Amino acid sequence: MTATLNTSEVTPAPVGPPRSFLLSLAAVLGVGPFAIDMYLASLPEIGADFAAPSWTVQLTLTGYLIMLGAGQLVAGPVTDAFGRRRPLLLGLAIFIAACLLAAAAPSMAVLVVARMLQGAGAAMAFVVINSAVRDRVSGDAATRAFAVLVTVTSVIPMISPAVGGWVGELFGWRPVFLVLALIGAVSLGIVFRWLPESLPAERRVPLAFAPVLRAYAGHLRSRRMLVPLGALAGTFVYLFCYLGGASYVYQDHYGVGQADFGMIFGVTGLASVGGAVMGHRLAHRMTTGQLGVFGMAVMVAGGVLATCAAVFTDSLFLLALSVGFGLLGLGACEPAFMSLCMSSATTNVGAASALLGATQFLSGALTTALIAFPASFAPWAWAATMLGVAVVSLGFALVALRWTAAAQRV
Repeated sequence: MTATLNTSEVTPAPVGPPRSFLLSLAAVLGVGPFAIDMYLASLPEIGADFAAPSWTVQLTLTGYLIMLGAGQLVAGPVTDAFGRRRPLLLGLAIFIAACLLAAAAPSMAVLVVARMLQGAGAAMAFVVINSAVRDRVSGDAATRAFAVLVTVTSVIPMISPAVGGWVGELFGWRPVFLVLALIGAVSLGIVFRWLPESLPAERRVPLAFAPVLRAYAGHLRSRRMLVPLGALAGTFVYLFCYLGGASYVYQDHYGVGQADFGMIFGVTGLASVGGAVMGHRLAHRMTTGQLGVFGMAVMVAGGVLATCAAVFTDSLFLLALSVGFGLLGLGACEPAFMSLCMSSATTNVGAASALLGATQFLSGALTTALIAFPASFAPWAWAATMLGVAVVSLGFALVALRWTAAAQRV
């Protein structure tokens, strides 16, 4: 008998999810970003330990991001079929085991494989988080919930490089992965103790290859999904332009040392936290589409200011301040686009969440591979690249606003 997709609609609750539910999701969400940022300070030591060239060491990051993105395409249908809780526990267990393997890796090849397994485990966590929010709420309530989660992902990049650098400096790079394993274990305990199942059995979809492909095709044919997804991808390209290019610009061009770079990086990151908080408050006063356009317009303004600062001055302060202004807009609009994408899905929510995650992190993996060229060329080229990304993304945001307004009138 051929499995068919469940066409019953998810009826969201009119109120926001319980605070304990959001806090549990936020704790689990930290696993993925910690695994990206915590070990970055140890990359030179890893290369020296294995006598590996820099491009090989870079594979530990690229491989992680690829699996974090592509793994969600598999994780989405799995969570639609088996619920959110059990796949999440399995994903966290894989993440913990991969951290232990990385800590004991005898070669660079084994470390790269371990990092890819980490990405696969973290992929399950990202899918479940987005899907669980959509299981419980939609609309403005979902936007506010996503704003809380974006705040978490904005704070972690400010603290994890410092924590990882401190651990690496005192004990070496291998204990950094033991700390990551501990973080995964704490998240596993939180899920086991406090995070309930959010997808009832009657809303689950049988796992089969053909229905999975139809589910993805259905989401990709929906302009209500594709347009905000394009804008959301733009926010991640913008973010990874910053993450991947800042060291080239700040350290190589302006001669900033590692300690000062970490401070500038962290302070600038505060802007995205402020943006997420601002977005949470504005969600009460604006529609989701309006909030997305507002945040994207701030990103464009930040790109203009950063490009002008790089072209007409040699001031690192003005450049960093302008980039921070752009990140303020990013923090405000990212939850809005996540909400628009997830609200477009009434069935196969896990598959929709997987598309979001895959788009975000595969675009991030591609961006980190390419941004080195303009960033190493000149600060103005780096800033102009971010400006171009923001302008294109603003176009997607305006179309999303128009279609959202039209749908509300109907």
